Amino acid sequence: MGILHCPLCFGLALLSALRFLAHAVMLVQLELSRDERFAHPAELLGTVFEL
Repeated sequence: MGILHCPLCFGLALLSALRFLAHAVMLVQLELSRDERFAHPAELLGTVFEL
């Protein structure tokens, strides 16, 4: 018996998959926004001391 044995189980499995994808999208967005806002400390020193 798989997840297709009743509509409720199928709906819950679908909802779980969508929730997982939403969390994955939020994680990717968080990582991208973190890269744009903060520079690595070595890069900041390079611009300050013009290395």
